[in-house]
Amino acid sequence: MERNDSPLGFTVEGILTMAGGRMAVAEKTGVVFQSVAKWSRRIPKQHARTVAVMAGLPLEIVRPDMVQRGHREAHAYIADKRGRLNEKTQ
Repeated sequence: MERNDSPLGFTVEGILTMAGGRMAVAEKTGVVFQSVAKWSRRIPKQHARTVAVMAGLPLEIVRPDMVQRGHREAHAYIADKRGRLNEKTQ
């Protein structure tokens, strides 16, 4: 089964370089350099938005799974609201 949390078309190393390097990312995210050095396969969810902004990349490149989940949650929310609105009008 394929994982959907890997960066699309970029390596984690490439994204970290675009964000100013591992040290800059460590300082901005408030973690030690050694922690960032362990990010070889993916960027942790709690730091993905910060790294995306630092790198000038959209979140869907850095952590596509977060955006896909967000789209599903938004669709479910809208469907729920529409269902409730339909119930009130009937």
